[in-house]
Amino acid sequence: MEYFNEINSLEYLFLVDLKNLPANRLSIVVKEATISEQKKDMIIGGKNLGAVNRILSNGPGKEYELFFENYGAYLITNESFATFIKDDKVIGRLFCIYSTSHYMDYICENSLVNYTYDYENALKHYRINCQDHVIDIIAKDEPIIKRT
Repeated sequence: MEYFNEINSLEYLFLVDLKNLPANRLSIVVKEATISEQKKDMIIGGKNLGAVNRILSNGPGKEYELFFENYGAYLITNESFATFIKDDKVIGRLFCIYSTSHYMDYICENSLVNYTYDYENALKHYRINCQDHVIDIIAKDEPIIKRT
């Protein structure tokens, strides 16, 4: 898949845009994050964790559009609420492809997909790990990826 390794070689991603298009099509635009050269104190819950370099979404990084011609399900989760399950079999770090996943099992057990697809051979679980957002997509065909 074109750009798979390139996206996974980046340090961080930000979600720029997500469009749920007619006929179950999905467009996701992500951008490479840049690291600020200036340090700033990070304060969480009134505690100063020290000076850190901020991760910026508005720098000169590369942008990619991932277009799914036909998706079955997608889920957007706040990165602080996302789960990473040890049993899942996955390749990739920022853009992931699962060969087995609990999310795929959930979709197959709680939808009509077993009546419409041989999901073990037809459907795939993709995940995009961004700063602030984790996006899970179940689709039959791999996405078309363009660098914008």
